[in-house]
Amino acid sequence: MAEAAAIDFDEGMLDVGDGHTIYWRAQGPRDMPAMLVVHGGPGGAMNLKWAEVLDASKWRIVFFDQRGCGKSTPFGKLEANVIDALVGDMEKLRVLLGIEKWAIFGGSWGTTLGLAYGVAHPERCLGFLLRGVFLARREDIDWFLWAVRRVFPDAHRNFLDAIETASGKRPRNAPEILTLAEAPLARFDEAGTRLARAWTAYETTLSVVNKPQKENAPPPEEGKKETGESNAPAISMALLERHYMTNELPPEPLLPRVGVISHLPCHIVHGRFDMVCPADQALELAEHWPGAQLSIVDAAGHWTFEPGNVAALRAGGEALSKALAG
Repeated sequence: MAEAAAIDFDEGMLDVGDGHTIYWRAQGPRDMPAMLVVHGGPGGAMNLKWAEVLDASKWRIVFFDQRGCGKSTPFGKLEANVIDALVGDMEKLRVLLGIEKWAIFGGSWGTTLGLAYGVAHPERCLGFLLRGVFLARREDIDWFLWAVRRVFPDAHRNFLDAIETASGKRPRNAPEILTLAEAPLARFDEAGTRLARAWTAYETTLSVVNKPQKENAPPPEEGKKETGESNAPAISMALLERHYMTNELPPEPLLPRVGVISHLPCHIVHGRFDMVCPADQALELAEHWPGAQLSIVDAAGHWTFEPGNVAALRAGGEALSKALAG
């Protein structure tokens, strides 16, 4: 079998202030429109496979790891890790790379942050490709932490068991989940790592409807050995999700502000059986964005790489490329 051609890319570390430095990578034709990929979490990291749902010949694709996660440093730092700072980091990266305007490709928390950037810098945006919309309202957070137990009672019970084991007390509601998980996750010790893995396993269970076949990429966190390196994604995800849900969310409501970008093309992809971010969020965003194209994907959940989501994202990316070219 012939080896795949090596991808030409640039990468670097950008000092964004507040003691934080973010990792970035840019690949693809330099004369094509730029697409900024905004990863999920908070506390996830860039996934280069996202580029595979785009036509690589038509985009200059820019990835970055948000503060405190991935290859950004320092790892797990919560100080000055706030929404406005992340939006500012994205703008600093645009200036560094000499990009006048770019499109935004975000998933899950990446849609929240992508929209926050858009309403702050509408003049720098070309359009949006959004998957698994998360509006980060109180009811959206409460669904993920508590109400979803009506659909996944076993997974939710295991999640509460892990918090009780780590903290010594069992949560009775969503706020108590956030309160009781704080100290164990902050310790970075063995007990905190076990809780972080349980938190991520809970989210993974809620995310995937159609598990891929062996030849495809596995769902997040599946099949990893418990090494320090493999634990890092779980630690940053749990640590930063808890931090943001407690201290930063809900943000200033996004829906009333999308009018400043609603003249731009927008393609929304959402799995009908998304148990992390229920599909009503995508519908409400589309209702506030009259020109947006909404694809509700049957038999798909929250995970980017479920077949239906991939097909809809490819179609959306192609349509966005044509809109910008025409």
